[in-house]
Amino acid sequence: MPMRVQQLKTRLEPARHWAVQFVVNPDRRSRTTIAAEFFADPARRRGAMIAGGVLATMLIVGAMVQSGNGRTPRIPVVKVKRGPVTIKVTEIGELRAENQITISASNDKQILWLVPEGTLAKQGDTLLVFESEKYVISRSEALSGLQVQKANLVKALSDLEAQKAREESANQRLQSLTELAGKGFVTGGEVEQARLDYLELKSRTRSLSAAIDAARATVSQAVSAVDQEERKLRQGVILAPRAGLVVYAMAGQGEEQHKIATGMTPFQGMDLMYLPDVSSMLVDTEINEVDLAKVRRGLPATISLDAYPGVRFRAEVRSVANLARRKINRTTGRPTGARVFDVTVKVLDQDPRLKPGLTASVDIIVSDHQRALIVPVEAVFFNDRDEPVVYVRQHGRVEERPVGLGESNDRVMIIESNLKEGEEVLLGRPSSA
Repeated sequence: MPMRVQQLKTRLEPARHWAVQFVVNPDRRSRTTIAAEFFADPARRRGAMIAGGVLATMLIVGAMVQSGNGRTPRIPVVKVKRGPVTIKVTEIGELRAENQITISASNDKQILWLVPEGTLAKQGDTLLVFESEKYVISRSEALSGLQVQKANLVKALSDLEAQKAREESANQRLQSLTELAGKGFVTGGEVEQARLDYLELKSRTRSLSAAIDAARATVSQAVSAVDQEERKLRQGVILAPRAGLVVYAMAGQGEEQHKIATGMTPFQGMDLMYLPDVSSMLVDTEINEVDLAKVRRGLPATISLDAYPGVRFRAEVRSVANLARRKINRTTGRPTGARVFDVTVKVLDQDPRLKPGLTASVDIIVSDHQRALIVPVEAVFFNDRDEPVVYVRQHGRVEERPVGLGESNDRVMIIESNLKEGEEVLLGRPSSA
C-alpha cells in the first residue's frame, strides 16, 4: 500500500493543482500563463493528460463557478457515476522491422550509383553500382590467359598421342627383331638397340603424360581465375536479395558520422544499407516499474504515429524484459534515476505508412470494465494515515470518506467500496480538511 500511495500521489497532485488553477483561477492570472508554467516543467507534462481528461467535466459543472461576490472560489464538484473504463498503459516507442537484411560491401571500390533511400525495392532490383573498369580489364586478361593454357593443353595432348604412336611402333619393332634374332636372322646388337630405342620413347611418353597433368591443372587454375574476376565484376552491381524498404547505413564515427553516398569508397565488409521487411513491424518501448505487474505478453494494444495523427493500428505485446534498466532521458541522452523494463509490441496491421524509425504512441490495454463506479482521479486524496479518501458533499456539508480503490487510468479511478453512484465528490481538498 505505501508504494502505491506514493505512486498515486506523485501522479495526481501536479495535474490536480493545474486543473483547479486553470478553472477556478483564484489569483486571477492569465490561463495562458498558468498553462505555460505547467508545461515548462518536464516532470508535469505527463500530468497534462490527467488534467485535460477531467477539464471538460469541470467546465460544465455548475459548482465550479465563482460565488456571488465574484471573488471567493468554490471547489469543483462532480457526480459519482458508472460507465465503461479502459485501463491502459501509454508509452512512447519507435517502429522497427521484425526482419531485415544487411547489404555489405563486397569490395573496396568507389560507389558510382545508389538507389534512393526510402525506395520499396523488389527482389532483383539494382541497389548499388561500384566502379568496375579494373575488373573488366582483369576479367579480359584472365580470359586471355585461359585461352593460352587451353591451347597449350590441346598441343600437349596432340604431342602425347603422337608419342604413344611412336612408342607403340618401337615396341612392335622390338618384338619383331627379338623373334628374328631367335631364328638367327639378326644380331643381338640390333635387338639391344631396338630395346634402348623403345625404352627412351616410353620415358618420353611418361614425361608427356606428366606434362598433360600439369597443363590440365594450369587450365583449371585459369578457369578459377576467370570465375574470380567474373564474381568481382558481378559484385560491382548489388541486387536486392528480397523485397524491402531501402535504408542507408551510417559511415564514419562521432561528429563525422554520415549516411553512405555516391563517390565514397567503403571498406570490404562495411554495412552499406538495410532492407527491412515492412510487412512485419515491431515497436520498441518501455514501461515504468510501477506498471510491470499490469503488462504481460499477449495483451492487446493500439499504436498511433506522430506522422499520421488520428490513425490507429492494432497490436499486441510480444515480450516484456525480465531485468530493469535505468531510463534514458530523450533530451540529454543520459540515464535517469527511474527504472524501466523494455517491451516489444507486435503490430498486427500492415500499412505502407508503418516505416522503421517513426515515433509511435503505444496504448497497452490492461483491462476493460463496462459498468465501473468511477470518479475523476483528481477526486482522490490521502489522509495522514495514507488512506485513500474522497470528500463527499451531502446536505450542504462535506464529509471525508475512506474508499477502496480499484484500477485507474489517466482520467478516472475505479472505486470499489464505500461510495455510491450519484453522490457528489469534490475535486479539491477543503480548507478545513
